[in-house]
Amino acid sequence: MSPMPEHRPSPLDQEANRWLTHLHSGRAREQDHRDLDRWRRRSPAHEAAYQRAETLWRQLGALTAEQVSTDIRPPDNREAAPPSRHPRAFPLALAAAVMLALVVLGQSPWRQWQADLRTAAGEQLSLDLADGSHLVLNGNSAANWHLDADSRRMELLRGEALFQVAADHQRPFTVQAGDARIRVTGTRFNVTRDGDDVLLTVIEGQVVASGPKRRETLTPGQAVRWKDGGLRTPIAVDAAQAEAWTRGRLIVRDLPLEAVARRLERYQDTPIWVLGDARHRRVSGVFDTADPAAMLTALAASLSIHQYRLPGLIILR
Repeated sequence: MSPMPEHRPSPLDQEANRWLTHLHSGRAREQDHRDLDRWRRRSPAHEAAYQRAETLWRQLGALTAEQVSTDIRPPDNREAAPPSRHPRAFPLALAAAVMLALVVLGQSPWRQWQADLRTAAGEQLSLDLADGSHLVLNGNSAANWHLDADSRRMELLRGEALFQVAADHQRPFTVQAGDARIRVTGTRFNVTRDGDDVLLTVIEGQVVASGPKRRETLTPGQAVRWKDGGLRTPIAVDAAQAEAWTRGRLIVRDLPLEAVARRLERYQDTPIWVLGDARHRRVSGVFDTADPAAMLTALAASLSIHQYRLPGLIILR
């Protein structure tokens, strides 16, 4: 597979940039600052990512509202919403977001660029592995594959993958995604990874999921999430929805818009940033992944929020 250029920062850098943009948006609450402090203390890597974002912010200088184009309008040309108590806050955050997109998004996560298996936005890779297993890799995803006489190992660096694992009791099949460890001998399951947040959904067979401090055995129709470095309690789900993306459908059930935006980035090149209260708006629906622009327009209309399309960046607010 030929090398493919990357235009995205590492997941931690993206998260740090979102934190900093939110804190300078004029909408951050005291709880947001406490949450950020906890995020920074999670590991030296988290603190380093924040320091990189803060350094870039300082380099942007004293941005003013006049530096932001005044002709940005919502897609349906509606009048802009009434000004908030911080009339300059959003122009500053918007200017910073544009600059962060132009400068930071040019960085390339080296391990992902060098991955054995990787896909561009909107692309899917369907692959028969040498052990008889089958893998489908969703868009904007990257993984490393290792096979020898004693083991079968897949490391999901980013994105989403559907596994149909060939039975082999002598060589268990393992998947690693950050703190997540998944072990099977033969089964069908789906894994998504967004930074440190990992979700496993079991479709067939039995899967052993483990984290730093606990372990769970899952059966069909169960899902479990690794978040904030820990393995959560399994929940019952509709397993068929987990693989709908392989048929061109994105099924969303009561998710925050920010989480939906991360999923949409698998189907288009342009990063999506969700600012302010829009981050927590709940979304449900079935979307056609072949037309991500229509998905965004439908979301903005149904949630009564604005969509700003800028060079190299989409902002929902």
